[in-house]
Amino acid sequence: MGNLWRNSIHLLLELNILYFFILLMYLDSGNLPPFLGVLLPYGFAIAIFGFLNNKLPSSYGSIMLVAPVLALFAYLSSYSIGLSLIIGFIISFRAFMYFVEERFISTFALLIMSFIWMPFVYGAGTLVEFPHGLTLMILFGAQLAIVILLYSGNAVIQLKGNRYMQKRVVSATAAVFIGIIAVSAVFATIGKYLVTAGLSVFGLGVSFVFDILARPVFALFGMLDWTPKSSGPQEEGNIEMGEEEESETAELIPSESLFDNPVVVAVGVIVFLTILYFLLNRKKVNNQKRESQPEQQFTSTMTKKSGGGFFAGRRKQKPPENEVRKLMFDLEQLALKKNRGRLPNETLEEWLKRETSFNESFMKLYAKVRYGEMKLSPSEVETCRTMAEEIRKVMKQWKKAS
Repeated sequence: MGNLWRNSIHLLLELNILYFFILLMYLDSGNLPPFLGVLLPYGFAIAIFGFLNNKLPSSYGSIMLVAPVLALFAYLSSYSIGLSLIIGFIISFRAFMYFVEERFISTFALLIMSFIWMPFVYGAGTLVEFPHGLTLMILFGAQLAIVILLYSGNAVIQLKGNRYMQKRVVSATAAVFIGIIAVSAVFATIGKYLVTAGLSVFGLGVSFVFDILARPVFALFGMLDWTPKSSGPQEEGNIEMGEEEESETAELIPSESLFDNPVVVAVGVIVFLTILYFLLNRKKVNNQKRESQPEQQFTSTMTKKSGGGFFAGRRKQKPPENEVRKLMFDLEQLALKKNRGRLPNETLEEWLKRETSFNESFMKLYAKVRYGEMKLSPSEVETCRTMAEEIRKVMKQWKKAS
């Protein structure tokens, strides 16, 4: 369930970016591409690769089998044949990567692409006076809302069995959306008038202050005599000598710019390439030194970050102060010594199911402490100790993996 939710939301984020690429072809006409032409292939791609995955070949040939089916829905939604085939192939390929290969782009990378590409398309639409600018802004805001839903849904799925924490996550998500809608409504109605009035008052205040400060300066300038003074008649010989000197100076000044000289340009290019080579070589040496250092595995939190989190760095954590959390920390440290620790995209629940005898009661108590910040009773703490000791006995029987 968790993988289906994550893959579906990630594919929807990419679909929104793809829609903005398609939109470039419609800017001159002033029409919006049909939403149904991309949403129907998206829904059928999830149904085919998510639920009928076992009946399809696991090779890349399944992409070519599913792509024409998805392209048919785009074509029936008034897209051209060529564009429908492109839409069907891209959605089929990305769905295969998510649901079969499980190779997905991180949420952070998708957000960066959205913040670069979507405002660019919106600006292009503004230049050609595209009439659906508000719709583009709504789609961009929907991209951010989808990211919030992604992490909220992941948290709810990971907290399965803990109804209290699930309700808190859902209520916090709803509060965020209500706040965003309320702020948007204010700025769309009376807010724009308040902002305009505030900027007008600020502009009047700035102009008033600068008017007071400028008055003494202009008064001082007015006291000066700005009439040019004549230096008297010049002799005819001096005028002729001045004209000869000006003509000689004009002959000495080269007519071409310094950068028009090919030698100067060649030397500049060589210097630039030399500096660029040393900078790249230095960066390569630093990367090699960084890769040669032994990487240390670290324990991550229970909630899984999509695509390995925003920054896929490795760090060594300190043992937590809470006793129940420290029991889980010690179990992970023991597994790391056996080279059987958690995978980068694996939760505690999935890891324990894969490597040990999974105990659901232990995970519920751990979730209360980790996410609910609740204090357990002495009997519950003793239960956690007993269950952790059972898992530890299983781990000690492991042979160290190569």
